[in-house]
Amino acid sequence: MLKSPIQTISNFLHQASPAPLQITFATLEIHNSQNGQFLNHVRRPQSRIILKKISCSDVAELTVLDNLVFRFSFQFRMPPTKEFHTIKMLSLPRPLDHGKLLVDEEKIMLSFRIDAPDPSLRVEVTHTYQGICDLKELSAPVPEKTLKLHNKG
Repeated sequence: MLKSPIQTISNFLHQASPAPLQITFATLEIHNSQNGQFLNHVRRPQSRIILKKISCSDVAELTVLDNLVFRFSFQFRMPPTKEFHTIKMLSLPRPLDHGKLLVDEEKIMLSFRIDAPDPSLRVEVTHTYQGICDLKELSAPVPEKTLKLHNKG
């Protein structure tokens, strides 16, 4: 196993490289509940997230690649210190809301709600990632201002 999640994420957020980082975890456990009642539990091996810094800001973005229904991303404010606490998720895609991110020595935990017009249909979801097994720096995105279209005609 590699470094702890808090050390890995903190080091990434405080380095100069703009390249996103893909983190593969040994296990992902997803728990769902509705109105306090357990719905289901799914365990997945080799689950991945992608972490990237938003240039010229104190915001980072985390992309969840192995969700039960769809891939999604959210943003969060980078903590000023290398000690994480519970961090509020920003910019969650609808119908997701009330998101929190917790990073510690052993795990990354995401908790959020799938909203519904009827409060009794809302679903609480928790993702717990443990055991970092691989880190892969992805190629840095090309800034939009430097993209040029070539017209072949």
